[in-house]
Amino acid sequence: MKQFSIIIFFISGIIFSQTQKDTTDLEEIKLKTSLDIEKAYQVDSNVSFLKQEDLLQSNQTSIAPFLNKIPGVYMQQGGVNTAKINIRGIGARAQYETNRLKLYYNNIPLSTANGTSILHDIDLTTISEVKVVKGPQATEFGAGLGGVIQLTSVLRDQNYAESELLFGSFDLLKQNYSLNVSERDKKINLTYNNLSSGGFRDNSNYQRESYFLNSEWKLSETSKLQLVGQVVQLKGYIPSSLSRTDLEENPSKAAFTWGQAKGYESYTRGVVGLNYSNQIGSDIRQNTAVFTNIRDAYEPRPFDILENENVGIGLRHTSEIDFELFGFSSKLGLGGEFLRDDYDVSNYENLYEENNGQGYLQGDLRSDLTQTRQYIEGFATLDASLSKNLRVKLGLATNKTSYDIQDVFSSPENSQTGDYNYDQVWLPNLVGTYSFNDTHKISASVSKGFSVPTVEQSLTEEGVFNTDLQPEKGWNYEVGYKAKWFGDKLFTEVSAYYMDVENLLVARRVAEDRFVGINAGSTSHPGLEFSLKSNLNYKSWLRIQPYISGSMNFYEFDEFVDQGESFSGNDLTGVPSSQFTFGLDAQVADKVFFYFQTNAVSEIPVNDANTVFADSYAFSNLKVEYRLPLFNELSARINLSVNNVFNEKYASSIVTNAIGFGGSEPRYFYPGEPRNYFGSFALNFAF
Repeated sequence: MKQFSIIIFFISGIIFSQTQKDTTDLEEIKLKTSLDIEKAYQVDSNVSFLKQEDLLQSNQTSIAPFLNKIPGVYMQQGGVNTAKINIRGIGARAQYETNRLKLYYNNIPLSTANGTSILHDIDLTTISEVKVVKGPQATEFGAGLGGVIQLTSVLRDQNYAESELLFGSFDLLKQNYSLNVSERDKKINLTYNNLSSGGFRDNSNYQRESYFLNSEWKLSETSKLQLVGQVVQLKGYIPSSLSRTDLEENPSKAAFTWGQAKGYESYTRGVVGLNYSNQIGSDIRQNTAVFTNIRDAYEPRPFDILENENVGIGLRHTSEIDFELFGFSSKLGLGGEFLRDDYDVSNYENLYEENNGQGYLQGDLRSDLTQTRQYIEGFATLDASLSKNLRVKLGLATNKTSYDIQDVFSSPENSQTGDYNYDQVWLPNLVGTYSFNDTHKISASVSKGFSVPTVEQSLTEEGVFNTDLQPEKGWNYEVGYKAKWFGDKLFTEVSAYYMDVENLLVARRVAEDRFVGINAGSTSHPGLEFSLKSNLNYKSWLRIQPYISGSMNFYEFDEFVDQGESFSGNDLTGVPSSQFTFGLDAQVADKVFFYFQTNAVSEIPVNDANTVFADSYAFSNLKVEYRLPLFNELSARINLSVNNVFNEKYASSIVTNAIGFGGSEPRYFYPGEPRNYFGSFALNFAF
């Protein structure tokens, strides 16, 4: 991997020596058109898209403001390297990671075999599109209770070199270098990114380097081969959460123990995938991907030091067959996915208090476990039209997850060494869509999903695995309505859904910053979502697109008893009951671009008793870009931006069920960034 990184870095150095273009490609960046509205209209009611121009409207350190534009999605980000996503309340109880959903990059899984996904270290300049499927309707991706996030990489039919320098408040500095070559039957994209930030809080320095390779070879008229590789190296210090008093009076401070220990996380993560697709005749398409991923992590925390190594390998195959049924076009999909992860988890004492203020000091080994976890999934879908107006999609997926543990530390009588497995599950899915005409349609669906406990949730306070935890399972019921108005100038969508979840996995706090996972009952997830998008264009030189979206939910614990205390009937912890996003995108003569967005979030219960809440908030981001040609092959882009325009004081992430120790206040809150500024200058050289 080191050699691979050096090669990409060398190529990036060559790119830097040339005159280059902005990472968003001036020719391709346009505001939403009627084609985008048509795409949103044609997909299922629980599917949403983000394009690269959406993702690059901020300072490129976080995807959160843009994911939160999607109704039903709520991403919390306590720092550049501390993020978690929940979809329709699934994953709301996760503490410091994203789980219960599946993440893919070009058909290659980025989620581990236990459902943990890391999205925040993928550089936004390497993503051309984000597709979000909410709930367990994505049968073609197997098991997933929360949903699926699909990322599409950047690969264009152009020859260009790009460079961008971005700088901003809190010592933010980001460099992007990219080379894209397209010749006959070959395409290749190489990208290098370097991001550093001092952070606005103590103990929040962050440094990340990422190397990305995407290439495609057309082998014949009916087949092609794609290679995707990414290496990420980062070190991010952790200021951790604060009490309400500190949130209001001194939000820039770090939690005392984390500051004293100089706590941080560092890791190297790599993903390589090879994807082969071919077409047999005019009716059969196949796609096969083989992939591997590695992660080597070291995390000194005040209460311990966690060392974690993970190596994963996998295979994914899908086939699609077109045929006629009842005289209408139909499609049959068949496929499967296999993933195996080998984890080595070691836990050491942290003797930072004996290290004269120098930070962590590794002490004795406390536990040393190896876990091999794997799953195999199969899935089939039938997408058929039963009449001119009625389309039905049937799906069935099955999952079998198993793992074995090698305990090399405990005594024989306490050893956990052995083989374990979860029961095989069957996950049906039924979606019906009725089109009244070309502009109005309704849909209804019922589907089932499940999610297994993660490695972090399975570790007890003694550092051993809780093998009694059960997967969460849930049924989702949904109805939706979509419409286009005034000749594709206005798009509207409304959805109502209900999901019930059994074997609810929650985090029980056992010490300061220490949690263990338990099954604690069931939850219900009813909700409403809506979105409106429009194109208000004036002749050919002015395009204006206002939009608004929102979600309202009524999530609560159906049955939840923890340590003899009942929380049944209380609101689900860690998720707002309502979210709204509204904004305006404008474009003048293909040269001046204006983006304004406001995210508004209701108060959030942060403990199961619903006695403490994070306050509601609304923050706004503003960006102005100017694009200009310099010479025939050379063009430039300049932008100036403000995040949190009105300097809102709010909690950008929370820790549920915090407890104060030694008479201190509970530390529930991660403070959001105050008003901050950034700008960038980019060059593009086309050849």
